[in-house]
Amino acid sequence: MKLMRHLLPLLWTVLAIATVLSLMKGESSGLTVDRVLATVNNNAITLSDYNKFAAQKNGTATPETVNEHYLNRLIEEKLILLEAVKAGIDATEDEISRSIDDIMKQRGILPQDMERMLADEGMSLANYRQRMKNDIILLKIIDKEVNAKVVFGAGDVQHFYENNLELFQKSPEKVLVKAIYLRLNDNASLTEITDLKIKSLRIYSDIRKGVSFDKLAMQYTDESLKKREAVLGEFERGMLIPALDKKIFSLKEGEVSEPVWTKDGAYILTVAKRTGASYAPLEAVKEQIREKVYEQKREEKYNEWLKGLWDNASVTIRQ
Repeated sequence: MKLMRHLLPLLWTVLAIATVLSLMKGESSGLTVDRVLATVNNNAITLSDYNKFAAQKNGTATPETVNEHYLNRLIEEKLILLEAVKAGIDATEDEISRSIDDIMKQRGILPQDMERMLADEGMSLANYRQRMKNDIILLKIIDKEVNAKVVFGAGDVQHFYENNLELFQKSPEKVLVKAIYLRLNDNASLTEITDLKIKSLRIYSDIRKGVSFDKLAMQYTDESLKKREAVLGEFERGMLIPALDKKIFSLKEGEVSEPVWTKDGAYILTVAKRTGASYAPLEAVKEQIREKVYEQKREEKYNEWLKGLWDNASVTIRQ
């Protein structure tokens, strides 16, 4: 009994410690540790940062998986924001408020409804203001380091016009085609096919010797074309079957093709008239081209600048 009296306080102490440890274990099991996905110059990007970013970009977030594209975009944003800090670029509270006011006006949102709408999207007004602040800072530094350094001249505009004429086409190239069409009978025998091939080659040979295409056309072409004086029609590229289309647009005006075979028979073709494509003059589209050239040059400059940020940064991805 004396020994039990000495051991009892020790037993109660052990039980108390065990109870505390058990409680601590229970509490810790209920905690969610925010996993670090990447570090950018010792600045952590966490899973919650990623989920917020992904939700803003596509309206959904999937905590179970991390999309590499969105994570890279988030890392790039962090790189740019850190560069802005180095450059002393910031956004004032007035700038943030004006931007939010502009968005509410554009979307017809009343101020009293703003917080409720943000809450429905799982965001507080403070979070939204921080998001807006980041966006303003991003715009400012990109404008300074990229947009302001885009340079191009009249030669760039001329070069773009000449190399992208199809963008400024008013009407496509057309050809007026005549044809000697030798129809192949349905279920034709091998002998009939051979005879028709020999006949088409003889006609082509006569044309090469100087016999009039029109004379031979009215003598040999299918009745359906004789009624139209052998005029097959006026065509743009892609309007006929590939075999005929390719041959027609390879011919010069007045040139005659060798027989072209299709499943229906043989065609000997000539271009009676060629009408070239017409294009809007450079002066009429100069401003449009300037915008396109600017966007091209801007993208090149942005990619070059962003590559420099990646090259000079310490980035670790820990997925």
